[in-house]
Amino acid sequence: MKKKIMSEEDKVLNLFDEAEIKQKVFKVWETVFAASSKVISHANNFGFLGMEIIPSPNIHEMLAALQIFSSIIDILIVSAEDLEVSYDEVRLMLNAKEQLTRMERLATALKANNRSDFNLALQDLERQAVI
Repeated sequence: MKKKIMSEEDKVLNLFDEAEIKQKVFKVWETVFAASSKVISHANNFGFLGMEIIPSPNIHEMLAALQIFSSIIDILIVSAEDLEVSYDEVRLMLNAKEQLTRMERLATALKANNRSDFNLALQDLERQAVI
């Protein structure tokens, strides 16, 4: 008999029951927005030039740590119907994914030493932030 090989998506789907998934959705959203609030605070306190010298965790370290959430978000969105994730929970996941993208834009502008794009990305982060 052939052994069924589970995809990464199937493995994640089997990890949690519905209540746990709902709790994880909120935890992912909360973690992403806590990080974005910290990035906004760093940008406002240290400015463009100071962002690279902030002690750990700086924006680049936070984004590296948050990358796993991007994959989890994708799986939760794609599998929302199977997991019985509500519309509001999917909306939270999309919102968190957008905020991750905004932080990535900010970090990329910072690395490229592009103050104009940095300021635009920061404005987008601030508009979406939950503080």
